[in-house]
Amino acid sequence: MKVDDYKLIVTIRNIGTIRGAAKELLISQPAISQRLKQIEDHWGEKLFLRTHKNIIVTPVGEKIIEFAEAVIKGEERLIDEVSKVSKNVNGRLSLGVSSVVGQYILPKVLEDYINKYPDVKIELVTGLSETIRNSIANFHLAIIRGEKVTGLQCIELFSDRLFLINKKNKETTEKLLIEFQSDPSFHSIVDNWLIAHPEINFLRKMKVDQIETCKQLMAHGIGMAILPESVVEDLDPEHYTLEPLVVDNQHLSRPTWLCYPEVAEELPQVKAFLKVVKSHFTVN
Repeated sequence: MKVDDYKLIVTIRNIGTIRGAAKELLISQPAISQRLKQIEDHWGEKLFLRTHKNIIVTPVGEKIIEFAEAVIKGEERLIDEVSKVSKNVNGRLSLGVSSVVGQYILPKVLEDYINKYPDVKIELVTGLSETIRNSIANFHLAIIRGEKVTGLQCIELFSDRLFLINKKNKETTEKLLIEFQSDPSFHSIVDNWLIAHPEINFLRKMKVDQIETCKQLMAHGIGMAILPESVVEDLDPEHYTLEPLVVDNQHLSRPTWLCYPEVAEELPQVKAFLKVVKSHFTVN
């Protein structure tokens, strides 16, 4: 079997449906089904049982998928080892990045990096910092918000000040606070500040999943929002009120960290990424 075959059955297990796996792998459903049949014929056993809603992994399938994951990890380690001895900057670069950073800050950094090192294969996962932190062993480097990761090399890229923002001259029948999905640490900061400022006196909350949705709703006068500075730098202060979140004369903020195991610096593509990142931020 090829490594791609192992990746296919792992993806099917992770996604739970042939249709979802086809979408993830950008392969047609008939092609997925045909390759799966060939794999099952190779082993002489069924790896999955299909139901009308999803698929169930057989006991034999669990064993083979466990082996498949080891093969995939082994290939990744080999690629990294080859990268170490190569004179060129190539191989793969696995990044786990906070959604906010991925949306507003990372594109410029990656554009610069890819222009300089086009032979590197970028593997990027974005999500909540808490999610990235919990799976940090899967990445060469992670860019997260809030607390840094103990036991890893961590560089503070910047500290993001928080503001309560509202559109000016917008008459509303009630005060509405728009919240976006984030980590518990962020919501704790916001909730504690709001408790200490009862004069804000919003009547209800609206919850959305994405920070950009929250920003756009606020920008159209739907309600107020608490947002980090990096997200609202493009807003014209003539049209919006920006109240800083202050406690004990200190502006509340969230640090953003670049974290990685020290051994990762042995990889030329990681060392090159660190160099590019440092050129975009004022760090030591």
